[in-house]
Amino acid sequence: MQECVQSVLWNGSVGLAPLGHDLGELAVVPLRDMPPSPVVLAWREEDALTEDFVEAVTAAYR
Repeated sequence: MQECVQSVLWNGSVGLAPLGHDLGELAVVPLRDMPPSPVVLAWREEDALTEDFVEAVTAAYR
C-alpha cells in the first residue's frame, strides 16, 4: 500500500485503495456503483509461510 501512495505523491497519478486506509495528505474520493475487484496473489512454490497466509485469508473471505 505504501508503494502505491508514494507513486501517487511522486508521479501525480491516481491510485485505488480500500476504504479506511489513512492516506495522509492525499485527497480521497469514494468510487460508487462499481463491481468488486478480484485480488490475485502469486508466490514461489513451496513457500510454507505464504501458503499459510493464503489459506487464512481465503478462509476469512469465503
